[in-house]
Formats: sequence, C-alpha cells, structure tokens
Amino acid sequence: MAKIPYLIRRKNVFYFRLVVPSGLRESAKVREFTQSLKTECRKETTLQALKLAAHYKRLCMI
Repeated sequence: MAKIPYLIRRKNVFYFRLVVPSGLRESAKVREFTQSLKTECRKETTLQALKLAAHYKRLCMI
C-alpha cells in the first residue's frame, strides 16, 4: 500500500497532518493543521486524508 504523506498514527488512531507553508503561518496563526480521523482502519483514512488535504490546500490558495 502506498504511503500517504498526510497520515500519522498515534496509539492506533490515524490523524491528518498538513504543514502550513511558511509564508502563510503568520496569517494562519498555526504551523500545521492536525485533525483526528477517528479510526484505526488505514483503508478508510486514505480517502479522508486526501479530501482534507484538497480542502486545506484550497484554503491556502485564497
């Protein structure tokens, strides 16, 4: 299975993590976006992580 760069695992629960570009950190007031995906199943998290990445990247483009 391919590695999804936005997924991290903590105590068997997957989290989404996306680093905020350095030019936007001051206005976003965060260094990274992190969100629990509330599941232990990697298969379920892959699609969720890709959707969240697209959402946050669209926000950064505005």
